[in-house]
Amino acid sequence: MLVLASGLVLMAGFSGCKQDHLTYNTTSTVNLYDYMSQNADQFSLFQQIVDKAGYASFLNTYGTYTLFAPTNAGVNAYLKAAGIANVGAIDAATAKGLVSIALIADTISSTNFTDGKIRTPTTSGQYLITGTKIINGVATTVINKQANLITANVKVGNGLLHVIDNMLAPAGLTLAQTVEQNSKYTIFTAILKATHFYDTLNVAVSTNPNPLRKYLTLIAITDSSYKASGFADYNAVKTRYSTKGDPTNHADSLWLYAAYHIWPEISFLSDIAINNSHATLAPLEITTSQLFGQDLLINNDTFNGVLELGQQLYRPASDISAANGVLHSAQGYSATISGVAYKSVGNYTIKIRFPSPVYFDLGVQPEILKTPGLYRQPNKTGTFLIGQLANVLMTGAGSAGNNMIYTTEPNPPNTNDYYYNNDYMVMGTRWRLGSNGLHSAEFLTPVIVKGTYKIWVDYKQNSSGTVTLSYFDNVSLPNTFNNADPLNPTETDAQAEARGFKSYSDSPVGTSTTNGYNNFVGRLLGIVNIATTDHHKIRFETTAVDGSNPNFILDVVEFRPIAMDQVHPRLGRAGVLVP
Repeated sequence: MLVLASGLVLMAGFSGCKQDHLTYNTTSTVNLYDYMSQNADQFSLFQQIVDKAGYASFLNTYGTYTLFAPTNAGVNAYLKAAGIANVGAIDAATAKGLVSIALIADTISSTNFTDGKIRTPTTSGQYLITGTKIINGVATTVINKQANLITANVKVGNGLLHVIDNMLAPAGLTLAQTVEQNSKYTIFTAILKATHFYDTLNVAVSTNPNPLRKYLTLIAITDSSYKASGFADYNAVKTRYSTKGDPTNHADSLWLYAAYHIWPEISFLSDIAINNSHATLAPLEITTSQLFGQDLLINNDTFNGVLELGQQLYRPASDISAANGVLHSAQGYSATISGVAYKSVGNYTIKIRFPSPVYFDLGVQPEILKTPGLYRQPNKTGTFLIGQLANVLMTGAGSAGNNMIYTTEPNPPNTNDYYYNNDYMVMGTRWRLGSNGLHSAEFLTPVIVKGTYKIWVDYKQNSSGTVTLSYFDNVSLPNTFNNADPLNPTETDAQAEARGFKSYSDSPVGTSTTNGYNNFVGRLLGIVNIATTDHHKIRFETTAVDGSNPNFILDVVEFRPIAMDQVHPRLGRAGVLVP
């Protein structure tokens, strides 16, 4: 059984069950192709496939590659399962597909294998996933649900080779075809065809003119889930949901229902576990997700103190790669929470969304997430220059401090530090001291549900500060802030909030200037009316420097609905919300 994990849980948990008995070989004298030649007793059959694909010279040239090479026994197992007589019966096109799905133009060691998507796609354009399963009492790494890892990290002149016990085969069907060929999805397939989303999901990546639709994520519903919801067949679904009588009408609820199950992104389970909201093809509608213990739930939300139990993404039938995306299967879920029993069915529809808080941890950036051994690992630092963070637009001048520094606390954290999730961002080592350092930084936010919000910036107070302007979607926010501004420990929460300040962390109240309560400050930037449920932009821009060395440390940007308590819950350094 594959084990799903996320963030710190993923890294800690997976490292604990990694295969400890893999063989590590090293050679620097030959490249990938010659290494297989020198070990023909293991790789002669796969090498013949490489030859037929025309990849021989490519694998023998300089570069940085990762190759998942099946043994001869693994190739024979593939041939038997596929009903192919021998390697000679494989045509050139099939051979190219078999090699391209096994080859990555990046150096990926086994230390980068987590339960989920490998960070770089294969040369076929499809991603591989890794996981673990127990074989004879030993934790074994599984590649793409198709092969087991035998030998890891064979170092050659142009990269790494991993030995596997079966051939990796590329996904040959589109998402539409993948759903249709599965007899468990007959009602869902009929819905896709009636709404014409079958056509949307049936376009090959190479011929898709829409760059935002080349790869998609589809959350499918099984026939058994429909029947548990009281729908015997497609006609019953249409009768219930088709409000206009025409499922192709974009205002028809059945069209919106189908659109809501399609995300304009490629998200495997590990991606879904990390990101808590996902845009859909239904205009202005999102799907939320969260890791609930070891179960990954979608639309598991609490509104006005009432839990709306979501649906579980069923792991054995999820992470199914297609030629143009990935397929997941939703099913019902049962849980007992605080003595109360909850139960949901697998079918789900668009929910009426109310504004809900977003606590944007600025360190959650794709490049930080995929840097080995960095994200939320104790006592780590990673420096990212202008242009190196895709979701952060930085501007600066000179040579010093043009960077964003991601830093984590030691374990246990420093006594007086109360960063949310024990990590933070330092914006340039000097943040516009003279002509050097960063002048501005604009962050792409998570998806925020439309509504009216108060925006707070949470920072660590420093003795020297920077006067900073802020902008939301390029519109100036009314309040500047200065990271030299501390809290007044003699004020009540209400008095501080009236001035536009608060203690955002779970630090204790005290009177010393070194106490965490004074140092971890939330500053109200303004009130915004967000018209669309989407990602948005928050920008910080400096105007002056107060002091000679203003270490500019940002932790979180909070978007709290205007009617919500603006002080509670506070943000705990363990990554929990503190009532």
